[in-house]
Amino acid sequence: MAPPAVLVPYYFGAQIFMDMKKNILLIIVGLILIALFFLIVTKTRAEDKPYNQIELSANNNIHNEAFPSYYDTALSVAMDEMGLVGYNVVVEALSNEARSQFDGELKAHVRYYNGAFYLFTEMFNRNQIIDILSHEVIHMQQYASGDLIYNNDVIWKGETIPLNSKEYEERPWEADAFSRQSGLISLVEKKLYNID
Repeated sequence: MAPPAVLVPYYFGAQIFMDMKKNILLIIVGLILIALFFLIVTKTRAEDKPYNQIELSANNNIHNEAFPSYYDTALSVAMDEMGLVGYNVVVEALSNEARSQFDGELKAHVRYYNGAFYLFTEMFNRNQIIDILSHEVIHMQQYASGDLIYNNDVIWKGETIPLNSKEYEERPWEADAFSRQSGLISLVEKKLYNID
């Protein structure tokens, strides 16, 4: 049965409005999906932007069989920028055992033993590894200068500090690394990405 004649304009007007509402919703959903797609593609490209081709120094011996070669590149540049020369560095995957020995979320750590640095880390993209390694290279410089000595406790500038006696951010060697890492990150990025 057809709608009464009086309701026909209202019925068709309501129908047109409903169709427009459906189309607007589809357009909005489509625009949101397109925006998300571009955001994901742009972010992915930015996170994995390749480094410039640079000639690495032979100042240090980096032994890395666990991660992509861009770890070596970022590590070599950061060590050169910090003036660390003549060291052996072993890069290995961060173990669950190491994670269990530290409070908080451990992404990487470095130890100095018998004249060599042992760097333990997780897998990161090129941008992230610059940040992580810059922090760890500052710890390398602390070890090399004698400011930081690690055994069962930590000796920081001559003062013995039990490792878990202070919150992570309050540990003086961590505060020092955090205060200097942004400068090192900038130097490394400038060299690897030609950022002015």
